[in-house]
Amino acid sequence: MKNFKANYLKVGAALAASALSFGLMACAGNSNVESGTVPPAVAEVRGENSAPANMPRYVAPKAVTVFEMKIVSEDKQIRVVDKPTLAALDFAAYFNNPIRLAGKEDKPENYQGVMAGAKLADYPFPMLDSLSAYEPNAVTGVEPIAWEPFAKLLYSQTGSDSLSVLLNGVEAVKWNEPDVFRAFQSVTRLWGVPSSNVNAGSNAIDWWVEVLPAQWTGRSAFYGKLKLTSTGEVAEILNYYLTGEMNADDAMNWARTLSSYWYPTLNTDLEPHTAGAPWENGRPFAVMRGNPMGTPMWIGFEAPAFRMTDEEIRAKQVADSLMVNGAVIPVDRHLDTSSTFRLETLNAIKGTCPANEATAAFRKSLAEQMAKLPKEQNAWAEVDVNGNKVEGGFLWFRRNANYLLADKISGQDSLHNPLPRMIELKNYLDSLGIQLLVVPVPVKEEIYGEKLVPGTAADLCVNPEGRAFTQELLEAGIDVLDIYPALMAAKAGDEPPQYSFQRYDTHWGLSGELATMELLASRVTQYSWYAESGAQPGSLNLQETQTLREGDLVAHLPDAEKSKYPADNLNVMKVYRGTETYKGGKNAPILLMGDSFTGVFESVDQKSGGPGSLLAYATGLDVQVLTSWGGGPGVRSRMMKMKKDMLSKRLVVYMMTARDLWQSPMEWDALK
Repeated sequence: MKNFKANYLKVGAALAASALSFGLMACAGNSNVESGTVPPAVAEVRGENSAPANMPRYVAPKAVTVFEMKIVSEDKQIRVVDKPTLAALDFAAYFNNPIRLAGKEDKPENYQGVMAGAKLADYPFPMLDSLSAYEPNAVTGVEPIAWEPFAKLLYSQTGSDSLSVLLNGVEAVKWNEPDVFRAFQSVTRLWGVPSSNVNAGSNAIDWWVEVLPAQWTGRSAFYGKLKLTSTGEVAEILNYYLTGEMNADDAMNWARTLSSYWYPTLNTDLEPHTAGAPWENGRPFAVMRGNPMGTPMWIGFEAPAFRMTDEEIRAKQVADSLMVNGAVIPVDRHLDTSSTFRLETLNAIKGTCPANEATAAFRKSLAEQMAKLPKEQNAWAEVDVNGNKVEGGFLWFRRNANYLLADKISGQDSLHNPLPRMIELKNYLDSLGIQLLVVPVPVKEEIYGEKLVPGTAADLCVNPEGRAFTQELLEAGIDVLDIYPALMAAKAGDEPPQYSFQRYDTHWGLSGELATMELLASRVTQYSWYAESGAQPGSLNLQETQTLREGDLVAHLPDAEKSKYPADNLNVMKVYRGTETYKGGKNAPILLMGDSFTGVFESVDQKSGGPGSLLAYATGLDVQVLTSWGGGPGVRSRMMKMKKDMLSKRLVVYMMTARDLWQSPMEWDALK
């Protein structure tokens, strides 16, 4: 990875070598840990700030109305929280969410009902005490929380996964039917109450749960106390979680992060919406769209503190228009019509990924792996040549693997064929005098074929159809940045647990991202208009840091396996303008648009360290980022609504995962 760090700093060296070399290597080792899903103030409860031994016993905060649900229509809801605490927002998002529950009401085909008549006393939950069919008195007046986000927060702050292991265990109970993949029950509410054990020490907490069996089991909800008592700083973390209120920026970061993590499972995205403005008889600060089963649904999240009156909205629009970044300044632009780069890329790719016996054997083995998975299981763990799971190994995504088994990509039907839509986009941008550069991001499974199918040569190009489509794009006159060779080379710098792709996630790690950005920044500086663009290399600075990220593939695993894959502490970068974190404005000459690959590390996790910020750092040009968490195909329609912003643009970089080139759940509609 160090070579990519060094090389990245050299991009544009002929223009400003000394300026570009500042920052990255100098700050190596000067790291701090940040998390995009945890309010910064929570970090104050760590280490020396842990609760002292003589602190009074934990007292649960007084319960409030966690959220009010407004049913707008069959496919639209608004969830209103009284106070924008992290606990209230998480509960509003997780509890009885139709987007998360879609498709789970139907009985699995292989469900036999072996223990359908079991009595409460015979329920197979050894991790629970005192099973009851009724809500226990112990939780009366105590605010319930959603267990999954709180368990992640607890792990990020304490390093302990005791709570998540037990709760995953509850949801993993299979009632003597291990072949049923879908969960038989879920923990719908969790309560932390002062411990009934007087010997447990100061601030001790007992955990009570509500367990809701799946509808197809015919069972009713039941309750129990976990065989776990938490002590020490856990009480302070829980108290902050329940009472610390977010500001508007925190709440939007929460919504973006949630949408990004749920995207692989639920096809979620945030709708374009002015925070606090009217939407379906409410004034939510964020509107989430999900499409897990082919039918879109929307949930708006609203908090009184973030509502805006019509007068306030108009005043904000006027204020934004007067800001430097609000008033777009048109540029006199011209296209670089040279075909040199495109033809060089085309010649370099031809014949490099033939379909042969080795690729056929790879496809056959991969198809056999996938055939063994339950049809509802969308992720699985790396195995060795003997079929044993590799400890700390990679997780794989079914949709990524399907892309590796694709037929001719341009042979798909009109709603799924990306080729004519890419040509249409190029023609539209050409008419505006704006350059288009397409950056398909190979999937992790394509780069690590030797890990996906044991026995595969590490340098084998396993995806002939994907490489053939890149060639088709180039032959159609579209500029494509081919990053596949650079990502294959980046593997040489792997230093576990740091890889060029995250081992438990669909996205790249730092070395893969830097390898890509080195190529991208170099390409931008080669355009004929770059010299007149006003670029200021060296105007930004770069710091190395770390972020804790739970892989987005963990949620796809069988419930019993989820706790085996904790969050990874990842090396990342962060870009600053002076002392402020970098964010591109509307006057940026470059628009970087696409899917979550443009947003990860940019607008979630540690932020200002994604491709947009890194491109701005290396080229000295401002970069505006437009992210569609719901998938790359959908971002084009958002771009079409940015007509004023486009007046300042010289270049559109279209970056998206290559898996959406094949049978994308978001169809390739015509530009409009």
